[in-house]
Order: sequence, then structure tokens, then C-alpha cells
Amino acid sequence: MTEATPMAGTAALASATDEGRNPFRTVKYRWYWAAVVLGAMGVGIQMVTVPLFIRDRVSGDHRELIIALALIAQTVPAALLTLVGGVAADRFERHRIMTRVWALAAIVSVAYVFLTGFDWQQVWPVFILGAVIGSLDAFGQPARFSMPPQILPSSQVQNGIILNTVAFMAAFMFLGPAIGGILADFANLTVAFGAEVVFLLMGAALATRVRVPKPVSTGKSVFGDLADGLRYVAGRRVLLALLGMQLLPGLFLIAPFRVTLVAMVDDVLNASDRYVGFLSAGFGIGVLLGSFALTLVRVRRRGLLLCAAPIAGGMNLLLYGMSENLGLSLALMLPWGLGAAVFINMVTPLLQEQTDPRMLGRVMSMSSLAFGIATPLGFAQAGVLANAWGPQASLIVSGVTISVLGVLCVLFLRPVRQMA
Repeated sequence: MTEATPMAGTAALASATDEGRNPFRTVKYRWYWAAVVLGAMGVGIQMVTVPLFIRDRVSGDHRELIIALALIAQTVPAALLTLVGGVAADRFERHRIMTRVWALAAIVSVAYVFLTGFDWQQVWPVFILGAVIGSLDAFGQPARFSMPPQILPSSQVQNGIILNTVAFMAAFMFLGPAIGGILADFANLTVAFGAEVVFLLMGAALATRVRVPKPVSTGKSVFGDLADGLRYVAGRRVLLALLGMQLLPGLFLIAPFRVTLVAMVDDVLNASDRYVGFLSAGFGIGVLLGSFALTLVRVRRRGLLLCAAPIAGGMNLLLYGMSENLGLSLALMLPWGLGAAVFINMVTPLLQEQTDPRMLGRVMSMSSLAFGIATPLGFAQAGVLANAWGPQASLIVSGVTISVLGVLCVLFLRPVRQMA
């Protein structure tokens, strides 16, 4: 009996500590998390439906190049406007920005329903619609990613950020693409695009429940606030290093995968359209499992782990590019997603921990900008390589390149490597 009491006390203390780190104990966070899941599912459906829309309307000789151009049309406006979006996140209520972005994206996505419903055969509207949705995302991302510190106590912020990433990435990379692929295969693209509209509207509706205070005004103009943010980051080496690392996944991992996905399924793996969604889904499951695992353990060398993550991701992409077996390709998605979870869930908390809360929206917008600049460049290089030498060559080149860059990060990126 004398030994049972301290053991019981230790267990109770551990339980209380775990509950204290659980962001779902905060009501606003539960609404926020559900809104992110639904909104991201709507966006994720487009990862499958837009390439399939293009695939059905262009010749096979130019398919990957047109898909790459459509993706560039969506990401370039996001890159151009994201710094302004960051200033907006530091000037206005972030929940209102998130609500309006998803509501407007739903309205724009109705156009896809009509295009497929009336069997429109030209692809040029995709470039316009993509540019509009990309412009909206420039405002949505900084607001969305900078909200957890506003709605959570400090003990729950890190897990809240990770679980926010789980919500977005799992829905964006797993649930949305899986639903989009299944609906496109078993019904048609009109039904799939209609589901996208519904999910975006539900996300917007739930976001109205997550009210956060309006940031304190600096009294400066938009450009004055923007200049302050740029000077703030320029004077901090660790922020510059972390933002530099944000260039890698867009250039050499995500872009090559997205550009070549349809071609890999059609030409290399000889599978049906549903596997366009299932491959994305496998990656999303890995992100989901890896992110949840990171909420349960304390990583002491987060900087070193972040630097090493591109090496593992590149090797995985290399194996996927070499594979011509459907089962092996699906199996490779899970460990790739696990590695992506490490990168995603290390870089964002480290950025937020190193940033003054008054600058959070602007710094997160620069993070989005780094990814936004890298992704269209990645689409371009992957599209050119795939068009010239095929999808497998594009994936193999990207896998080798990012693995080498990961080694250089481990060896030379000291400000990040030494972070606890």
C-alpha cells in the first residue's frame, strides 16, 4: 500500500499533464479543427479532378505540360499576393478571412460543375479559375496557420499546430483526393466537383464559430506593416534558414508528384482513375499517422530531424519513380507521408516559436511565399522533364536532387541543425 500511493499519484500527474497538452479541450479549437478538415477536403478534391478534367481534353503528348501550366496558374497568384495576405492576417480578424476565402472558393468552384456538366471541351477556363482560387489562398493560409496561438493556452499550442497540420494535410492529401477519385471513377467529374463545393461551404460555415480578437493596429499603412515584417525576418538568421528550407518540398517533392501522378497511373502502373486518388490518399495516411505520433513524443533534436527529412523524402521519391508495380507504389506512399509529417510538423512550430506574436501573420505569409515560389518552379521543371523524358525520369531526378540538398542541410545549415 505504501508503494501504491506514489505510483497512483504519478499516473494522475501524467494524465493531468497529457490533458493539459490536449488542444481538443479548448472548444474554439474543436470548431477550428473541424472547419480546417472540411475546407481542406474541398481543396483536396481539386488535386484529382482538375488533372482529370485536363486529361480528358488534351492529347497525351502534351498532357503533363498542360497540367503543370494549370498548377502554375494557381500557385503564381498565391505567391504574388501572399505577403499582402500576411499583413491582412495581422490587421483583421483571422476567422473572418478564413470564412470568406472558403466561401468565395466554393462560388468559384461552381464553374467547374457547369464546365463538366455541359461537357465543355476547352481547357482555358482552368487557368482563370485556378488563378482566382490561388489568389484567395494567399489570404487564407496566413490567417489559418496563425490562428492556433490565438485560441489555445501556451501548453497546448505546439500540439495544436501539429494537429492543425494533421487536419489540413490529411484532408488535403488523403480524404479529399480519395473522395474525388472515387466519385470521378464511379460517378463523374460533375459529381466530384459538386462535392468540392459542398465541403468548402461547410468549412466556411464552421469557421464562423471560431471568433478571435482583432489584432491591435500599428497605425501604419499596409506597405508600412509589410516593410516592418521584411526587416524583422531579414535580421534573424534562423528565420531565414527555416524559410529557405521551405523551398525544398515544393521544388522537388510535391510538384513532381502532382505533375506526374496521372501519367504514372495511366502509362506506368496501368491502373484506373481511382488510383489517382488512392496514391494521394496513401501519402495522406502517412502524414496523418506521423503527425499523431509527434504529438505523443518529445523530439529533442528537432532541427537535426528537420534537416534530415529531405534525405528520406528524396530516397522515397526515387524508389517511387523507379517502380512499375502498383502495389509497391501504393506501399511507398505511407513512409513518404511519415517523412513529410516530420518536415511539416517541425518547420511550422519552429518558425512560430522564433517569431514575435505581433509578426506571426507576416512570417507565416513568408513561409507560404517560399512554398508558393518553389511550387510553380517545381511544376515547371517537372513538366518539362516529364514531357521530354517521361514521368519516371522527372521523379528520379527530383528524388536524387533533394536527397543531396538534404545532406548539405545536415552538414552546413547550422542555425537550424542546432535547434532543440
